[in-house]
Amino acid sequence: MAVVVRFNLLGPLEVRVQGRPANIRGGRQRILLVLLLLGEGASVSKDQLIGEIWGDDLPARVDNALQAVVTRLRRSLDAWCGSGFARERLVSEQSGYSLWLDDQTVDLREFESLRSEAHGLMTSDPARSAAALEEALGLWRGPALEGVGGGVLCGSAAARLDEERLLALEDKIELEHRGGRHAGTVAELRRLTMLYPLHERLSEQLMVALYRSGRPAEALDVYWRLRTALRGELGLDPTPTVQSRMQAILQHDMADVLPHEKGREIPRRSAVA
Repeated sequence: MAVVVRFNLLGPLEVRVQGRPANIRGGRQRILLVLLLLGEGASVSKDQLIGEIWGDDLPARVDNALQAVVTRLRRSLDAWCGSGFARERLVSEQSGYSLWLDDQTVDLREFESLRSEAHGLMTSDPARSAAALEEALGLWRGPALEGVGGGVLCGSAAARLDEERLLALEDKIELEHRGGRHAGTVAELRRLTMLYPLHERLSEQLMVALYRSGRPAEALDVYWRLRTALRGELGLDPTPTVQSRMQAILQHDMADVLPHEKGREIPRRSAVA
């Protein structure tokens, strides 16, 4: 029987073998595995690996030290996936290393595939698009790469992945609004706008949800809170798109308060704090 192994990045780093979590020993091995998984089969340079694993605190023989970490990861891969797996999949090159895995074995790749599918169906088949987004968001178990450590590369990757999750949430909420299900999104949008007070699209979605739920005064309060936050943190006013939503609410222009334009986006400022 083939061994089923799953590598999960959308939350704390996790390797599951036959559905059960495997032990990933050592912080350096964890960072190495994360960087190779993020590379998606492309070569990750030795300099990048060394910088992420040790930072400025380099060992005396850093190339030998890196090789030792790679050797430990090879042993772990063989233990998880079967003897000879690492020899075939963890490829050593002159300038770095790459790890070849099937898309279905990495949760990040599945998330990206589902999100792409959902984006392509948002106009033609909203129900299937919403189902794909629901499945994609269900892959998340917490903040991306939680507890991994590392340096700039790991940190920027975690921020990028968390932003991708937020964009998927926004798209899911937009589909709910297109289907007229505004009241059901209010609680989630309140939670998200508290987490991301400078994120204009979330605030605008909350304004729309409240107004279309018969709560225009609360919708306006969301706008004023957003404007106060933007001015205080960035010295900026909300974008013209958000300002136009506020004016539509003031004028009780029901048609203009429901965002329905295909592909409409609000310029983003500091979406992830």
